[in-house]
Amino acid sequence: MSAQKIRCNDIGYRKGFIEVTPAIHASCINLEAWQVHSEVDIANIEVTDESFPDEGVTGNIELEMSVEVAEQLIEALQAAIYKVKSGD
Repeated sequence: MSAQKIRCNDIGYRKGFIEVTPAIHASCINLEAWQVHSEVDIANIEVTDESFPDEGVTGNIELEMSVEVAEQLIEALQAAIYKVKSGD
């Protein structure tokens, strides 16, 4: 599996990209997120495109997770999905 990117473009002032990459470091999953300036249109562009403006990224974080921590993240996301879908 190569890196997978997810575009988050639902809230203008909280948009960006998430990238998940396996095994950059042994036995770990790399999670990287880029926050994008609210005025940059990301509907049809990737953060790695040459045309992406240099000032477009306003924040970045990169984390390495063990498999166990990644599984905890999945559980937390699934619980949050359930809560949003159920309207609680």
